[in-house]
Amino acid sequence: MLGAAALALACLAGTPRHALAYDIGAVIDAMRLSRYALNAPERRVWGTENARDALLVGQVENRLFFYRYVREGSTSRLAFRSAPLVIDPGTWRPAHEENVSVTTPRGDETFYWVAYTYNDVDGKQVNGYLVDTAGEAITVRADAGTATVTSTRPWDAARQAQAMATLRKALVSYPSRLTAMPADLRFVQRPPVDTLAAFRALHQAARAIPRLKTTEFARALAQLRTFVLAQDYREIDPKGEYPDTLVALNDYGFWLAETGDAAQADLILGEVLRRDPSRIAAYLNRADARWQQRERERNPEKRDYYLALAREDYRQYCSLRLVSNNAIPSNVAARISTALDETQLSAATCRPRLEIFPAIKAGDLQAVRLQLARGQDPNGVNEHGVSALSVAVYYQQEAIVRALLAGGVKVNGPNRGPALMASAMPDGRDQRPLAQRYAIADILLAAGASLEAPDINGTPLLITRTSYYGDDRATLEYLLSHGADPNTHDKKGRTVLHAAISNLRTRWFADQLLAKGADINAAYIRMYYGNSPMWETPLLEALRESDGELKPGAALAIPERVAFVLDRGADASVGGYGGKDAVARNGLDEALRLSASYLQPALVDRLVQASRKPAAPLTSEPLSALLRAWSYLEARARASKDSPAWDGLRASARATAERMVAAGVSLSYQNSAQGMKDNAIAPLSAPWLPDDLYLAWLKAGADQTDRSDGGMRINGVDQNDALPLVIMMQLGQQAKVKMLLERDAALYRDPQRCGMAVADVLSWQLGNAAKAISPEMAGAVSHVMQGAAKAGNCDMRMKARARPYSGVSADALARYIERGVAAR
Repeated sequence: MLGAAALALACLAGTPRHALAYDIGAVIDAMRLSRYALNAPERRVWGTENARDALLVGQVENRLFFYRYVREGSTSRLAFRSAPLVIDPGTWRPAHEENVSVTTPRGDETFYWVAYTYNDVDGKQVNGYLVDTAGEAITVRADAGTATVTSTRPWDAARQAQAMATLRKALVSYPSRLTAMPADLRFVQRPPVDTLAAFRALHQAARAIPRLKTTEFARALAQLRTFVLAQDYREIDPKGEYPDTLVALNDYGFWLAETGDAAQADLILGEVLRRDPSRIAAYLNRADARWQQRERERNPEKRDYYLALAREDYRQYCSLRLVSNNAIPSNVAARISTALDETQLSAATCRPRLEIFPAIKAGDLQAVRLQLARGQDPNGVNEHGVSALSVAVYYQQEAIVRALLAGGVKVNGPNRGPALMASAMPDGRDQRPLAQRYAIADILLAAGASLEAPDINGTPLLITRTSYYGDDRATLEYLLSHGADPNTHDKKGRTVLHAAISNLRTRWFADQLLAKGADINAAYIRMYYGNSPMWETPLLEALRESDGELKPGAALAIPERVAFVLDRGADASVGGYGGKDAVARNGLDEALRLSASYLQPALVDRLVQASRKPAAPLTSEPLSALLRAWSYLEARARASKDSPAWDGLRASARATAERMVAAGVSLSYQNSAQGMKDNAIAPLSAPWLPDDLYLAWLKAGADQTDRSDGGMRINGVDQNDALPLVIMMQLGQQAKVKMLLERDAALYRDPQRCGMAVADVLSWQLGNAAKAISPEMAGAVSHVMQGAAKAGNCDMRMKARARPYSGVSADALARYIERGVAAR
């Protein structure tokens, strides 16, 4: 699940919008980990969960916070939250994303190791933190020579030993790129800082400087900013014991916004308003900061996000001023009118629009009804573009769903969140009675919600549930019984039946889909080969499942789902390579090609029997695939030095090949002017073929001018793309040479093939000039030369592919022989 969907899920789970997940598995993890709260406005940058505990890392700007939750049955409790793990404010950049990792203690270790890296940094420096089981943090900075370990507590020998127990592994293990422990290890104590006193002092120093002294004030503000970036600003006088602290935070936020640091101003002013929502001016200052962020942002979705938040703050400011009968300054009113796109500021135009969303999340039905009564648009969306109904469904707030529907919400209204029916489905662990589990789904369906509404990736709900929640039988049956299309497909065209058949745990559901009318021959474009699309059926998907290694006496097992599909009436002719506009009927060719690796003649028979007309003619591809498998078999047999043990598989390979040829698989290439084909093995290039089979194929039309792709491996052959005749001459296979010469007409049938044959034979002759050549082989050379002379149309410019003179033309080779040139 990409971008926007992940944003929506992150929003619903209470995680800020930048926590993106890029696939459905990551989204599921995000939803699962959202049960463990982080302190707002932290975003989760790392997390994991097991039966015992959950570990998470939250981030706010340059501060990381490490959490450990202990699981206790269906509930959990916070064991600790670390002090801020501060990334050096002097080097930290907002746009520089950290890759965070956590290593848990092992054996006698007592510290967690939290590290961060950057994709574009060489990794010669290690940055991390030791965190103990109470949440105390120790900063570690290391390079090849020195490691500095800094704590606010004194170091004694025992504590140093505990730290070293973790660091010995952490500093030299991934993601660190150090190869050895630094020789210089320094344990440093840094006295703890009185955060409140230091903050107040720095604030007073900045406030005391007249604003006209811009350089001096900027220096003081920079010192204050650096200090705050090294603290958790939420823990500066968190109980509000000193009223002037809030004034100082508000001043600091205003100064940040005024000087253009809009992102940090947003955070600080947000903290001010969290502590005191009645501070009217803070809404205006934060609105201005958010408007700045919107103006700087290029991403349309993020622009919308900041626009919605800025408008909400302007409305809050405006409404509070109106309620308190305080006039809005004219310059501010003009700014707000422009932002809200309103000509007049009134109670109606200034009414906040987003207050309904926290009420929905909290399950506060009365607050939701009050918002609706005050004029809240039930179809309104939050800053993430997620509708109120989507939030209510996500949090399983049945009463609020009913209230929104009664208030006029549209089930198909604007919404960037998850599809409504997807959120309405229970998870597989829900053990409530079915009526309760599906109550919200029933309500939505009755209101007109669609089960076919796709997610952001164009995937319908039925496919998502089948693919990722296949153990939840009740939900799959619910969807199908309530009208989900049994032939629904994703944006590529892959159907729910493809998904159901692909997994053993959902194969039962495939039968239910078929009973509801699913098409067993549904096809989608899996890929393109050049301009030709491959149409993929459930049968072809099943045949691609081939797995395992060839072993003596046992062919590869046919996947169970192949039989499953064939037993249910699959037409093997459907699919395969064809045109874009209609499903091809070239499927048998692809099915036989895929079946070759199994070396199962019965499978070939089954596929042929399952092929219905019309069907495209078969090509040489299936036989080429079979020869690749056979060649691999021969290589394994040779490597094992136990060739007879493989005779059973050889017999299976032969029988499979014979069945293919009997079914109409071509023994020669189609549409190949020079007898060349990519990724192919020419039938007559295989020296290990039994002589009787070799002869049978020659008689049946195998073309001896067809050559194998030079990049293919043929067991026993080192010049794969040479003329088959020359391959057999090189290997001394006189019987096959004789067969080829007795049926040599194809060698001379056109000028190009004739010239290529002559070139290869002459290259072989020159390469063996220093050797004693048998009369049979010498006769073979003479036979080809005489045949070429009789043909009278050989193109002697054609070049040899046989070594040692590959790339040299036939006429040049002939001149070499005339001059008596020896072999290279």
